[in-house]
Amino acid sequence: MTKIETNSELALVLPVLFGNERALSNELLGLACDKKSFSLQDGRAVIPTSMETLADDVAFFNLSSRIAERVWLQLGSARTEDFDQLFEETRRIPWNKYLNKDAAFTVTGYSRNSALTSVPACQRVIKKAIVKSLLTARGMPENAKLLENPARGEHEIQFSLVDDVLSLMIDTSGEPLHKRSYRRKSNLAPLRETTAAALLEYSYLTNVLRHGGMVIDLFTGSGTLIIEAAQIALDLAPGRLRTFAAEDLQAIGPGAFKDQRRKIREKNPIIDPKDKTRFLALDIDAGAVEAAQANARSAQVDELIKFERQDSTKIDFTEVLELAAGREILFLANPPYGERMEDEEEARSIAVRLGRWLARPLREQKTRLSLSLITAEDHFESDFGLKAKKRRKLYNGPLACTLYNFY
Repeated sequence: MTKIETNSELALVLPVLFGNERALSNELLGLACDKKSFSLQDGRAVIPTSMETLADDVAFFNLSSRIAERVWLQLGSARTEDFDQLFEETRRIPWNKYLNKDAAFTVTGYSRNSALTSVPACQRVIKKAIVKSLLTARGMPENAKLLENPARGEHEIQFSLVDDVLSLMIDTSGEPLHKRSYRRKSNLAPLRETTAAALLEYSYLTNVLRHGGMVIDLFTGSGTLIIEAAQIALDLAPGRLRTFAAEDLQAIGPGAFKDQRRKIREKNPIIDPKDKTRFLALDIDAGAVEAAQANARSAQVDELIKFERQDSTKIDFTEVLELAAGREILFLANPPYGERMEDEEEARSIAVRLGRWLARPLREQKTRLSLSLITAEDHFESDFGLKAKKRRKLYNGPLACTLYNFY
């Protein structure tokens, strides 16, 4: 892949949680991005853009990415090794073109493996340089006081210093992209939607759906995994139910989002929307089932998913085979585990009981079966009774987990 050079032109930056980089790359290719049109750098994808396509690009990726945590608009990138360089590289950017007049703005960011290590000091220098740039652009004296009125907008400026390369960006998302606006009810430590989408990408969900398979969520909780899967099946854009910071940004505005929302309504579903036999969600907790159903209604996929109150550790596998009627089955699982339920012994017991009915069919593979399970329990495989074909480190928010793929 090509890389953005220092002193680059405009670009969009899509950060991801650790472990989701490959999933994001696959997603971008699925969104018709050419391999040479973006690069993966330091836990994020960088996508060049231009003033002509900027508004449409910002709207499209905010509405369409299931895996990115947000969309930043990168205004400049340059090698920076001291505070004088930091000030000059920041001031040279035409901030007046991108920030609403008299809007308030904050500066956040981080430094890694760079000469400038003090984040607070960098924040102060960058803020001062932006103020100087704005005053100059407005023909005001350098010692004038810049008005910052939150009623005119509140913008977040993000900087990163990695290996002495500075990136200066404006947040265009507002709320993080994992906040899809459908989860009205939640259980303890729910799976983040972006991590769920990455898990589904690593589970080859689209292949299962295209070949007529069905999806069974064994511990649905608030329904995140099964809802994300159903939205993918219907090609429903993840950001269609919410708003974004860039809609109030004068350089972008609501018009581009209106146009992109119209385009994303032209869906190409993977499955027949009338087929009600493809998604099953189970949970032993009646309250969880109720919450998941409510969230599915908010996400507009409730008619596609059958919800049942059932203990997934006590399933009769022959009944599952009858239900599948010869179709491929993808089992999804985000079971309760120690750090979520504060009971490690019970978490291990769940893994043992689940393995009693599922490990052997997965090992023998007499029918087409796969299981994608995410947990923070390091001893899951030994408790379950089968070693996974693949393991991948993922993060559910700040919690380090492992995705186990059995097939």
